[in-house]
Amino acid sequence: MNDIHALSGAYAVDALSDEERAGFEKHLEACPACREEVDSLREAAALLPTTTETEPSPAVRAAVLASITQVRPLPPL
Repeated sequence: MNDIHALSGAYAVDALSDEERAGFEKHLEACPACREEVDSLREAAALLPTTTETEPSPAVRAAVLASITQVRPLPPL
């Protein structure tokens, strides 16, 4: 990955390889913006188990399913 700053989300949820994690942790020592972002993302991730599942209304579900064929996926990078 070219932009190490983009790894903050994956780091916050422990989704980096050992090599990526070591490099990112070295980066964190000198980057207060990334430390702040990681802290914020960890706080948000900690709240995920407390959310509740909600069924969409039949109208919302129907609208999503009806329009899904109109969404163009992005080409691979």
